[in-house]
Amino acid sequence: MDPYSRLAPEIREYIYEKKWQHLRPVQEAAIAAVLDRDEHILIAAGTASGKTEAAFFPVLSRLLLDAGQTVGRGVQVLYIGPLKALINDQAERLGDLLNILGIPLWRWHGDVDGSRKKKLLDNPAGILEITPESLEAILLRHPEQVQSLFRGLAFIILDEVHAFMGSERGDQVLCQIKRIEDEAAVLPRRIGLSATLGNYGEALAWLASSGGGPQGGKGRSAVLVEESGAGKKIRLALDYFNYMDPTAPGDGPFYRALYRQCRTTNLPGKCIIFTNSRLDAEETIGRLREMGRGQGEEELFHIHHGSIAAALREETEERLRSHEGPAVVAATATLELGIDIGELDRIIQIGPPVSAAGFVQRLGRSGRRSGRSEMYFTMLEDPGEIRPPELPLPWPLLRTIAVIELYLKEKWTEGIEKRPLPFSLLCHQILSMLSSLGEHTVADLERRALSLPPFKYVSREDFRLLLSSLLQNGIIEKTDRGLITGLWGERIVGHYSFFSVFPDESEYRVSANGRELGRVNFLPPEGSSIILGGRYWLVDGIDYAKKTIAVSPAEGGGSRVWRGGGAGIHTRIVRRMKALLASGEDYAYLSAAARERMAEARSLARESGLLADNCIPLERPGARPDCPVREDGDPPRNKRYGFLFFPWLGTRGMRTLLHILDIPENRAALRLAGLYRENEFCLRIVSALDIPAFKAELANITGSPDADSLPVDPEKIPLTGKYDYLLPPELLCKQYRANMLDLDELKGMD
Repeated sequence: MDPYSRLAPEIREYIYEKKWQHLRPVQEAAIAAVLDRDEHILIAAGTASGKTEAAFFPVLSRLLLDAGQTVGRGVQVLYIGPLKALINDQAERLGDLLNILGIPLWRWHGDVDGSRKKKLLDNPAGILEITPESLEAILLRHPEQVQSLFRGLAFIILDEVHAFMGSERGDQVLCQIKRIEDEAAVLPRRIGLSATLGNYGEALAWLASSGGGPQGGKGRSAVLVEESGAGKKIRLALDYFNYMDPTAPGDGPFYRALYRQCRTTNLPGKCIIFTNSRLDAEETIGRLREMGRGQGEEELFHIHHGSIAAALREETEERLRSHEGPAVVAATATLELGIDIGELDRIIQIGPPVSAAGFVQRLGRSGRRSGRSEMYFTMLEDPGEIRPPELPLPWPLLRTIAVIELYLKEKWTEGIEKRPLPFSLLCHQILSMLSSLGEHTVADLERRALSLPPFKYVSREDFRLLLSSLLQNGIIEKTDRGLITGLWGERIVGHYSFFSVFPDESEYRVSANGRELGRVNFLPPEGSSIILGGRYWLVDGIDYAKKTIAVSPAEGGGSRVWRGGGAGIHTRIVRRMKALLASGEDYAYLSAAARERMAEARSLARESGLLADNCIPLERPGARPDCPVREDGDPPRNKRYGFLFFPWLGTRGMRTLLHILDIPENRAALRLAGLYRENEFCLRIVSALDIPAFKAELANITGSPDADSLPVDPEKIPLTGKYDYLLPPELLCKQYRANMLDLDELKGMD
């Protein structure tokens, strides 16, 4: 039977009224998967390929077919989205159809009025669209209504599933799903939507995961519905500028070229400029506005990132979606996900993409109607910032080309970063369950907690150790019959920030004449200038108690005031960077300047011996003043060797290597007198051992231990998890070894 004819008549009528000529292949495949099978489903397709309809058309048809059996049975479809803006967008997208079908649609997040939420609780039905944080709030604040709210739950739709996989927030979602299944006695099918996936096997296992393993708690597995066909064509260009170019010094040529890419005749009318930090987005749009002022185009340039007030972000989204004519937006990852912002002519990326998955996601934002995605990369290199100075390789350029080539030639993107012992999240879920469900015996709490998917590798012994520590610190308390939330635990759970599992960031509201402009996560001194919303502001005063900053407009010339944290890099990207240096391949998307810089880099790598050996000897050990050399006579000063060490490891591998090098016994065995990290890829070493002896000893050290035996000082472990501070030292060290270190990464070290 034709897939279209299997949809409910009302949905077929809706499609006809919309004048759609046909369903897309991924939509047709999803109809069969939803209506004919019982497994969970992963729908993977490009941006703007109709994934929302691919999921909802057959799901709604199923609800209509079963309407007589599900009346008064509560929420039937739970949609979990990573962003409030995405939920609002999807609600608007589905609103007309759901009104026709008579199926109620509810939104639940921080911007939704409380009276609307109460109506859902009083009369649960239809579809609920919600963020993970708001779902945690329901489980915590309305535990007595979870059963009535979700007793008829048939489907859970997880949008932008790649944004959840491998993250603590994604683990939180898996916990929430399992708790709903247990408390409401339901087994809903899960449908994941994603435009960016590198390993479908990992994604399918994650989607179907439960406390019993990757096949799902009751034997239900997950199947893939993938977009067929060649997909969109891709057009790439990569430009390079040198800040110290004697013929055109400074950043003027860089910004003039960027302006031309946005605004010159016959070039895009609407585009997004992605940057890797809020500061870069602010500086970019500020400079472009200054250039546009002379052309009468200042108001064409907009800003979008997490510190901008929600109202201003929504204005920017509406400008892209509905306004006729050109628009240019500088943004961080806030516009990377699938919010409907209409047709974009081009994507521009300043600096290297933070990941291969991020590159693919951003690339897919353009070419919705034309069928051709365009992405223009541009980077400004300041040689003074290139490390090490003895071997000034263009690392951002190499990283960008490596990411592009891995995707173009192998369709590779990063998989899930494994974190088998998420003790910080376990603290969160223990408190959530005790606060929502009340007193538990130790055995019952253990059974509930360790049945949640993220904790399947947590031992009973470690769980009991964690409980003991929480009891000792007053986070939980013991009664005659079991465990309850303690005084300090109630304070933690009672704060609104408890609903999220990522660490809090102290923020300050910035306002001008009473109008909020956004928020910043730093505290500038009075009289200084900051940049926010693409404009410069003078700091007039700070109210420390209310965490507000009063500003007034300032003329240009703001200084750098904050920068987002850098993202990690996968070892496979780093290894491809080395292969690029050894290759003679040309890349058609490189500009003449980028091609020339690549030729210089290859020549430098070849002449330095880097391609033959990952250790480059230095004439004078410890020549840099910021690379301290021990003066205690061990090793003897006349027997020091200095060299640059390029292990060609990603972030996880480099972290593991540095941890091993910092162990006192290993420092002694390697006769280290100096160790300095030049950049993400290079270490400066000073040792009493020459290079062959150093490499032999390092191979002996890294080849013998296993991760569980690595000594870890709890005082030196960064507290990256929100509730790491609640962990006893033993579990903090065990979590760090399991989640942050990986000796297997070192096995391929050159």
